[in-house]
Amino acid sequence: MSAHNETVTAIRRADDDIIASTDVANLVFDSADRVNAFVLAGHLGPGGFVRPDGSIDLDRARTVLLPRAAAVPRFRQRADTSERVWRWREAAVDPARHIRVVEAASLEELCAGLLTTRLDHAYPLWEIVLVPRLGSGGAGIVIRIHHAVADGLASAVLVAALADTAPVAAGTGARHLEHVGAVRARVGQFRRVVAGPKVPPSALLGPTDGPRSVRFVDVDLGAFRAGVAEAGGTVNDGVLAAVAGGVATTLRSLGENPPGSVAVSVPVGLKRHHDEGNAIGAALVPLPLGIDDRVERIRAIHASAGPAITDARHAGTFPPMRSRWLMRRFDRYSRSQRTIGLVTSNVPGPDSRIVFDTAPLLDMHGVGTLGGNVRISIVAASYAGVLGFGINTAAAIPADPLADALTRELAAIAAPTPDTTHG
Repeated sequence: MSAHNETVTAIRRADDDIIASTDVANLVFDSADRVNAFVLAGHLGPGGFVRPDGSIDLDRARTVLLPRAAAVPRFRQRADTSERVWRWREAAVDPARHIRVVEAASLEELCAGLLTTRLDHAYPLWEIVLVPRLGSGGAGIVIRIHHAVADGLASAVLVAALADTAPVAAGTGARHLEHVGAVRARVGQFRRVVAGPKVPPSALLGPTDGPRSVRFVDVDLGAFRAGVAEAGGTVNDGVLAAVAGGVATTLRSLGENPPGSVAVSVPVGLKRHHDEGNAIGAALVPLPLGIDDRVERIRAIHASAGPAITDARHAGTFPPMRSRWLMRRFDRYSRSQRTIGLVTSNVPGPDSRIVFDTAPLLDMHGVGTLGGNVRISIVAASYAGVLGFGINTAAAIPADPLADALTRELAAIAAPTPDTTHG
């Protein structure tokens, strides 16, 4: 077995068939109006199953990709929730269901539709959708993986298992040993989620039923990192600062006066146990919507995000994720909560391009789910020198103004001018 396959197997071992509590929680958090799956989408250049005219050789795609998927234990198992103890069960992989071709005008349009379509729990919880003739002589690919199988970080590793060669997987933060301090930190974290500062009445929160809108935005990673560093921040600080500026502008376009600050939920990587697809904590970071100066905004976020992420890693798994009973109650609570204003993730991807059957993946965007009554989810994913953003909004939030505003914020951070920098 290659070192790469050992990495994948370490995430999901076939002999541990009891579903881990964190993954059970993600099954509970899945419903018809809230599809709990992580999406990775991108454009493919010609090669292998992508013909020179951008059409798809579906038989070849299945011949190449299905054996690679079958090497990942959870890609050949379904979630059996029929008994008191939920287990992973071996299940047949249906080529027609798991690898298919769909016509679409754009990847954004396709992803928006998939985010309101549940994966069938009678089968392994993943699929690959190929889009012919998308772009100049190329095609599109969307890989959808249920959150019970893998979180965003692990999904990037599993996607790499389908590639011709395996880029080095991104690491996750270390989890502290269980002790009284960690338990206290976890309790404090839960209290902040349910009893923290409230989001004023806003379009940010409310019913999320109806269609989704998905938009993709890109920025050069090197230029963005350099721009954020000039303000004394990290890439993650810059991501949050750009999101803050984009959200504030969008709320103003809706006729709202943005609040001074709202809490953004930021997933934090933890050390992964062998039976977990999800090893994620949750940091609540105050997002300063009332600071117009980008440098000041980055510095304010840097001062608060670091301690919040450290606390989240110290606390470990968010308490409701440890119990099916707690998660069901938290699920009901989340539909009317007023503490979290939006969700933003930062997923490190490979530095070099992934290739599927000699077809290069030209770009990559991650798209996250909407949870509870939160109407905006933004995923930043680095890939081959580009930081790509996947914006997912409920119908009440227009995605185009948010994408335009975020584009301007990213460009301004990546190319700072004298009036946006401090000496």
